[in-house]
Amino acid sequence: MPIRNRVIAGGAVAVVAVALGGVSLALADTPVSAEEIAGQMTYYNDKGYGACGTQVDAATEDLVAVSHEWWTSADPNQDPLCDGVSVQVSYGGKTITVPVKDMCPSCDSGHLDLSQSAFEQLAPLEKGLVEGITWKFVTEDGKDIAPPTGGEAPLATVSAFPSRYAAPYVETWKSPSVLEEARAAGLRYASLAFVLDGGGCKAALNGTTPVSDEGWLAAVTGLRGSGGEVIASFGGASGTELASGCDSVEALEAQYRSVVDAYGLSRIDFDIEGATLADMDANRRRNEALAALQKDVEGAGGHLDVQFTLPSGVDGLQADGVAMLQNAAESGLRVSLVNIMTMDYGSAVADMGQAAIDAATALHGQLGQIWPGKSEQELWAMQGNTPMIGVNDTPGETFTVEDASRLADFAVEKGIQQLSFWAVGRDKACPEAGGLSEDCSGTEQQAHEFLKIFNKVNTTAPGTGTATLPGGAVDPVPVSPSASPSATEEGTLRGGAVDPSPVAGMREGAVEASGSGSGSGSGKTISNAFTTGYTWFDNTPRGSAQISHPVVHDEAGGTGTWEDPITLAVGHVNEGGKDTLDYPAGTRFYFPKVRRYFIVEDACGDGGSPQDGPCHNLDSAPEGATTWLDMYVGGGSGDSESAADECLGKVTGLTTVIQDPADDLPVVEGPLFSNNRCTEIYDD
Repeated sequence: MPIRNRVIAGGAVAVVAVALGGVSLALADTPVSAEEIAGQMTYYNDKGYGACGTQVDAATEDLVAVSHEWWTSADPNQDPLCDGVSVQVSYGGKTITVPVKDMCPSCDSGHLDLSQSAFEQLAPLEKGLVEGITWKFVTEDGKDIAPPTGGEAPLATVSAFPSRYAAPYVETWKSPSVLEEARAAGLRYASLAFVLDGGGCKAALNGTTPVSDEGWLAAVTGLRGSGGEVIASFGGASGTELASGCDSVEALEAQYRSVVDAYGLSRIDFDIEGATLADMDANRRRNEALAALQKDVEGAGGHLDVQFTLPSGVDGLQADGVAMLQNAAESGLRVSLVNIMTMDYGSAVADMGQAAIDAATALHGQLGQIWPGKSEQELWAMQGNTPMIGVNDTPGETFTVEDASRLADFAVEKGIQQLSFWAVGRDKACPEAGGLSEDCSGTEQQAHEFLKIFNKVNTTAPGTGTATLPGGAVDPVPVSPSASPSATEEGTLRGGAVDPSPVAGMREGAVEASGSGSGSGSGKTISNAFTTGYTWFDNTPRGSAQISHPVVHDEAGGTGTWEDPITLAVGHVNEGGKDTLDYPAGTRFYFPKVRRYFIVEDACGDGGSPQDGPCHNLDSAPEGATTWLDMYVGGGSGDSESAADECLGKVTGLTTVIQDPADDLPVVEGPLFSNNRCTEIYDD
C-alpha cells in the first residue's frame, strides 16, 4: 500500500514538522491500558526521525505509529506516548508487542501503522491493509492512556494535492452522505462549499452547521482514508462571507485558523462574488488575514495554500476580480491558484465548452500581468476552471458531458492545475431533461459522469509547495504524437523497433554524452510498446543478475535516475556468430508507466536459437505492439518469488515509451521491486 504522510523527517528538526497546531486531547477519566480495541493495520518502511524525536528505521526495526488522536501534547517529543508505551497487537492467532515511536496523522483512532518488520510477523506484506486486528496499549508502570476526546486535526505539514486534480464542490447544506456517495463513485478531491459567518464572526458550514460537526468530520476522514483530500471553500453567492462579518484582521484570521485546525487543511478556497467582491475593505481585510495566517502556519512547520474562485466572462476576470488579486499580491499573500467560474455569463452561450476554454485563455494573460515573474507554464499551472454542469441559471446555457471532455483535454494539454464543477449533488440525470434543478443536472448523463470525466485530469504528481504524495509519485510525461514522428514514419527495425540512435557505452560512470546518452534528448515517442519484466528468479542463469551487454552496471540493477538507469533487455538476433541487439547497448529509454529511465544492457530471449526469442519476433506480443522492451524488475535471495511474479504482471502491457529522452524528466527513484513490494504503476 502507499506510504501516507506520517510524521517522520529526514533530519533532527522533526519537532517542527510535527507541530499539532493547537491539538489538545485532555486525559480522560476512563483508563484504556487494558482495554482491547478493534481496528486495522497497515505498514510503512520510512527511515528518519519519528514523532518521539528518535531515529527510526521502519524497514528493519519493530515499532508502531499510532493515530494523532491519541497524542496529548503539542510537542510530540514530550508526549506521554513516548515514555515507555507499547502496543500489543493480535491477528490470526499471533500476538506481538512493539513500542510507540511514531505518529500517523492520517490514521483514525483504531488504525495502527506498523513498521514493515513488525507487520510481517503477523501477516504477509501482500495484504497491505489488514482488517480485524485487536490491540491495546501496555505501559511499563501501568499508567493509563486516555481515549481520544476529539479536537482539531493535526497541522498539515505539506500540500496534499498533486500538480493537476479535479476537486468538485460538495454542498454542505446537504447530508455528509453526499460526500460518501461520491467517494464510492471515485471522488478523490473535494471542495466543501461553503464556510460562512454563522453570526458574530463565527465560522460555520453553510453558516448554520458547526465546523466541528461529527458527520462532516467523519466524511472527510473517510475520504482521506481512501487517499483523498478536501479543500474548505469560504464564501459563495449567498450568506455572509466572514470578511464581511468580522471587523478586524485579527478576528478574521482566528476564524480562518479554526477551520484549518479543525480539518488539518493544507488548502483553502475563497469564492468571492457579487457584492462581496465589490467590497474593497473586506477584500483588504481578507488578504491581510490570509497573509498573516499563511505566515503563521508555515512558520510553525505547516503548509497552507490559498486560492481564489472568481466570476469570469469569456474574456476573463472582471475588473474587481483583477483588483482583488492585485491587492492579494501586494499584501504578501502567496496565491497558489485562481479558479474561474465558467458559468452564468449573463446571456445565452451556445458552446459552453469553448466558452470555458476561451475564459481560461484570457485568464492566462491577466495572471501574467499580476505576476509577471512567472513563466508561461507556471501561469497555466496557476489556473482552475469551474463550470456549472448541466443546465445553468442563465437561460440558454447548458454544459454537457461533451463539453466536460473537451475542457478536461484542454486542462491536460495546458497543465491547468484544478478542474471543478458545481456541484457533486447535481451530478446525475433528472427525471426529465431540460430543467434547472439543485438536485440534478437537467442533461442526459450517467450518475457521476461529470466526476468520472474530470477525474481523468488527476495526476499523482507533487503539487505546489513541498508536497510529496504516497510513494513519491510524480507527474506523467505528456506525450504528443505531433512532437515527433511516429514509429512507422521513422522507419523500423526487426520486430517493428524504432531505429535507434547510435551510442558508445562505457562501463565506468555514465554513457558518453552523444546519441542516446545525450542529456538533451531527441525524445522519440514510441506508441504501443509492449513492456514486460524479468527478475532475479527467472534470469538466465536462474537466480542471478547476470547481463549480456554491460554498460553502466556489472549486473542487472539501477534506481531509474538519469545517472543510474535500470537495466533493460531487448530482442536480439544471432547471425553468423554475431549477436546483434534490436537497440544498441547504451540506448536510453524513459517509461512514464513507472517514472524511470532505463538503459539497454541485456538481451531478451534464450535457448538454442536466440533469434527466436519472443522480444525479437513479437509473435507472443499483443496485437498492435511496435516493439518489445523487457525491464529488470529485481528480486533476490530472501524475497518472495510469487510477489515478484505479481509485480511482473503489473508492469506488463502496451504503453508509450520515450527513446533518447531528455535528462530532466520526473523520476521515482528506486528499484521496481524491493522488500517484496512492487512499484506503483501510473497512467501514461
